[in-house]
Amino acid sequence: MKLKTLGFLFFTQITLSFAQIGQNTVSIGAGFPNLPKFFFTYLNTEKNYSATGTGPFHLKYENRVKSWLGVGLSINHMTYSISYSQDVLDTNLGRVYPNKINISSNNTAFNARANIHFLNPEKKNDLYLGLGIGIRTGKLIIDSEFKAYQPKLDLPSLSRLGMEMTLGYRHFFDDNLGIYAELGLAKSIFQFGFAGKF
Repeated sequence: MKLKTLGFLFFTQITLSFAQIGQNTVSIGAGFPNLPKFFFTYLNTEKNYSATGTGPFHLKYENRVKSWLGVGLSINHMTYSISYSQDVLDTNLGRVYPNKINISSNNTAFNARANIHFLNPEKKNDLYLGLGIGIRTGKLIIDSEFKAYQPKLDLPSLSRLGMEMTLGYRHFFDDNLGIYAELGLAKSIFQFGFAGKF
């Protein structure tokens, strides 16, 4: 029921933002570091440790409904996979076996987003604070060779709630094309990419 309500709110948000007369901006970029992958570096002293991941990648749409306020949608996607081994004792046979453990996730967040702008939208430079809240899809998968020794992880998570808060800056080279950078929490600490106005 909660997901349906959030979905309806997203649809309403986007419909209203398109209905407004104002400047539209689309941004696409990549972030660093991949926060969950970075979080699991505490396991790097374990045997056979390896960590891979892609993203996060960021796609944003914004409609400037007022000179100081923009509303829209932010989509953030990333994947990560962590694997390592821990020795476990088979008490029946009196032998030690390596237990291979895998932790992985492929997830996307869809956030309704508001940007509070501090500079004139007609200028080439744009400084803003971005706040977003929405839903997160995907699933954390934890697997091990010996199920009895599968780790139990208590990760910082609020169920399917997606959130972001960043301080951003855009610079436009002409009336349409520019670059952007954001610092804050949105599946990464820092992100950078291209921005277009229409």
